[in-house]
Amino acid sequence: MSASSGDNDDRSPADPQDKGPPDADTAASEGRPTADLVLPGSDALAAPDSAGSADGSFFGMAEGEQLDAFRELRTRLQAMGTGTGLQRFTVLVVPVERGSGASFIARNLAVAFTLQEQRRTILIDCNLRNPTQHIAFDLEGDSNGLFDFLENPHSRAERLLFRTELAGLFLIPAGSPLSSAREYFSSRAMRTMLDLLRRRPSYLVMDGPPVKGSPDARILSELADFVVLVAGYGRDTVDGIAQAAALFNPAKFAGVVFNDRD
Repeated sequence: MSASSGDNDDRSPADPQDKGPPDADTAASEGRPTADLVLPGSDALAAPDSAGSADGSFFGMAEGEQLDAFRELRTRLQAMGTGTGLQRFTVLVVPVERGSGASFIARNLAVAFTLQEQRRTILIDCNLRNPTQHIAFDLEGDSNGLFDFLENPHSRAERLLFRTELAGLFLIPAGSPLSSAREYFSSRAMRTMLDLLRRRPSYLVMDGPPVKGSPDARILSELADFVVLVAGYGRDTVDGIAQAAALFNPAKFAGVVFNDRD
């Protein structure tokens, strides 16, 4: 899969020496993840501080061909859910490394789920060190969020939900973590929060931290039904992508999205 992102942390230039995603046949023969879906992109559509519009093209949301590609990704995930007996499920979207564009992918995937009639989706910003969803949705930086609840799990989880301007889409921002060294994601509070959110039929999309440099993405994958890995097109190497993909349970691994900045 290949995509485009414009989050504040997603503007690193592509490496001209990298040849991009692997050829599907070659990669498959080597046991590596393949690029099986191209998401055409535009930086103009991805600007997190762009103003809203009547047609819904705001907060870095996709349009046209780009939106159709996210709908295709949604449909593939739903097929995986059907195959495992899940009508609603939790998807973790994580980048190989910072700057790959996972926040943009997570945001638009969440939107794609809400396009179906009476579908409810909750986007959860789990990026401990570099959260961006509160910026994309124009929330105050000190808004209560995920990490505030994990610090004080006796508060009401439903208070974390912010209704967005898109029907059916809710956001749980990251909030204010007290320490990047805390084991938030393996805590009982994290599991409790997800259990509470699942009481009402909803798709949960977790915007996760980079795989490279921290075990947090792997820990979060234990709480998800499916994992989508985001790689920088022309930036992350085939070996690096394969090593990142190998960290996740193959039964949960939904594939690789290549983030194209062209």
